Amino acid sequence: MAGFSGKSLVLVSLLGLLVLLLCCSSKAQSNQDCCLSYTKARLPRWALKGYTEQLSTEVCDIDAIIFHTYSGLKACVNPKEGWVKKHLLFLSQKLKKMSM
Repeated sequence: MAGFSGKSLVLVSLLGLLVLLLCCSSKAQSNQDCCLSYTKARLPRWALKGYTEQLSTEVCDIDAIIFHTYSGLKACVNPKEGWVKKHLLFLSQKLKKMSM
């Protein structure tokens, strides 16, 4: 593949894989839809724009965090996972800095 450096090829491959995982796993199309299961992909922090919380005590059957990516994708993840908690903390701190 002439014209691509090794790093560029790896980055393009990883982004393609991320899109594939997000498109083909469980997802919420809007805030009205419920997550029925969790995506197994661990999302990179840099791809996240924000999140929505889904509570089982409301309309939906499971608790979930719906991560929103800069590319417009949404992914349902388990709020009990350690990496999810760290990403939520990161996004909360980012929001706090923006509001100062």
